[in-house]
Amino acid sequence: MSVQSAKEFLEKITSDDAFRHSLISELARFRTELVTQAGFEFNERELDEARASLSPGVLGQVPGWFCDVEESGKSYQGRKCGGGLWH
Repeated sequence: MSVQSAKEFLEKITSDDAFRHSLISELARFRTELVTQAGFEFNERELDEARASLSPGVLGQVPGWFCDVEESGKSYQGRKCGGGLWH
């Protein structure tokens, strides 16, 4: 992989809604598979409810981003990091 390829990816993910939504959907599907394989079963609403019961900041940056990928089918609903791209 090259820096140029990374730049092209960033351009595409910020300018191409269909591409971005496809990646978000695939990440959400993969996350669900990983969580299920680890022995857990819940939906987005249940995850949001469980997160709401925690003290602010308790998840931290790394586990927090893992819980923030969401795609409603309309517009992007997930949280955004400083770069606004990954989650």
